[in-house]
Amino acid sequence: MQKFLLTQLITLVFLSSNFSFAQTINSIIDRDITIGGNEWPEVSSSTESVQIKQGVPDDITVTFDHLDGRGGHNNDMKYYSVIEGDLIIDANQTVVIEESSYLVVNGNLTINGTVQLNNSNGNTKHVYLIVLGDILGSGTITGGDGTHDKPPYARGEIVVMGEHKGGSGYNIDELDSYITDILNLNGYDLPVELVSFSAAKKENIIQVNWTTASEVNASHFDVEVSTDKKNWTLVERVEANGNTSNLIDYSIDDYRVYQTTVYYRLVQYDFDGQNETFGPIVVQSNSLGNNFQASVFPNPSTDGQVSIQMSGMNLETTTTLQIMDGKGNLVLYDTIDNTTSTIYSLKNKIELKPGLYILKIISGTSKDMKKIIIQ
Repeated sequence: MQKFLLTQLITLVFLSSNFSFAQTINSIIDRDITIGGNEWPEVSSSTESVQIKQGVPDDITVTFDHLDGRGGHNNDMKYYSVIEGDLIIDANQTVVIEESSYLVVNGNLTINGTVQLNNSNGNTKHVYLIVLGDILGSGTITGGDGTHDKPPYARGEIVVMGEHKGGSGYNIDELDSYITDILNLNGYDLPVELVSFSAAKKENIIQVNWTTASEVNASHFDVEVSTDKKNWTLVERVEANGNTSNLIDYSIDDYRVYQTTVYYRLVQYDFDGQNETFGPIVVQSNSLGNNFQASVFPNPSTDGQVSIQMSGMNLETTTTLQIMDGKGNLVLYDTIDNTTSTIYSLKNKIELKPGLYILKIISGTSKDMKKIIIQ
């Protein structure tokens, strides 16, 4: 993973009397401060890991507000903040991310205090917390009042002991395309664009398949299996293609015998050790697929890039997928063969314009219908 380019930063001196910061985020923050206002450059960054710790004598609040003194909106991610390394928030300390603001952590985020996502205008001015590692700790992540607040995004796991809005968050690969384009442009490799990830029972084996549309700095994939979604075992390691913009198909066979429902996840590793996790997807113990389930993510979507996760599909029949617009017109019809579980991406199938759509899936005698909202 390349380091963020700091060419946009302008070095200013401290204003000593009121403890103002220079235009680089300090590695130790123990005073109240707002980062990202009009006195900061468009991209405010640290040069190393950052710890937010108790001041003398009070607890502190660090606010990332990229429209402070600027006004307007920041929907094109012109202004944002980057922590180059890990961010550690000590107990009782608070980080606030205001609306239309983006905080990117190029490492792990450890929350033993609080992260507050402030979004009073959630329809148009989202709040983004983007972590290129894991989110850990015993603290909490709380949301604002907006009806479309974004949950935290992480490349790795989100393991926060306290409650946090957004469930388990989104995988980093579900970020809006304009964000990933900006991060890649500025040196953050978001290495694999996954088109599909599926698993199917075939006689006495389970076949796991996946396809990538592009790979950057990609070293290898680990296919892992679990019976409880907590404890994972390596099934097979597969070499990636390094750097490519072509569609690449991968497949492995799992010959183990399972007497229960099993889960598969795909962990992709860069050459520099960074990793990204896809899934899990489920293969039901009943090969006839009587426990059919489907979910849509992200939903709502701001760029039309939607994925559908399906499991428990019937191998004895073809699964059909239909999408209708708000007027009832059929805009997509597709079929899926010989798989019991899959992640189906709409990106290369259809471009959905803003509006409400109805998804209908039929697999044998099982049916499911979902709403898809494109903003």
